Amino acid sequence: MGLFHAATVLASEEAAGQMSGVPSYVFGLFAFGALAVALIVTLMINVDR
Repeated sequence: MGLFHAATVLASEEAAGQMSGVPSYVFGLFAFGALAVALIVTLMINVDR
């Protein structure tokens, strides 16, 4: 859950217009990685059944 909390905090900072010092492409790569991990975990759970 720490990963999703960090993503939520980053997203809220970006939405508020505050400069967090993190380039937007880093946030995009982080979000893409989180989605890829969620997809892999979902596929692993479905294969077990």
